[in-house]
Amino acid sequence: MKVFDTVGAHVLADFWGCESQLLDDADFLIKTLRQAAKNANMTILAEKAHKFEPQGFTGLLLLAESHLSIHTYPESSYAAIDVFTCGGGITKKAIDYLKTVLQPTKVKETLIQRGIPDEALCINF
Repeated sequence: MKVFDTVGAHVLADFWGCESQLLDDADFLIKTLRQAAKNANMTILAEKAHKFEPQGFTGLLLLAESHLSIHTYPESSYAAIDVFTCGGGITKKAIDYLKTVLQPTKVKETLIQRGIPDEALCINF
């Protein structure tokens, strides 16, 4: 079996208790994603955003390192955030920035380590 030499940190973050108005502001949210990527030294290759009616937003940044996305549900003060990168601490920097800006009252983060054989050591995000 060939050893797969690509590893990554994939974090699924649930943010509850965010301000509903912020979660429905498409311009604010795409700018926030861009800044999270910038703060984490990620390279943005492309972006896509969609504002739902009557409310909600989905934004995606395609990164050289992988991707960063957000799906918001203003009616529930909830945001689902997905960050997949090569690790090295940049995933955590992006999530921490989003926490600072969106100020959730409750956060659940799930780390999925990608591309690591069972016997390999874990990485930190």
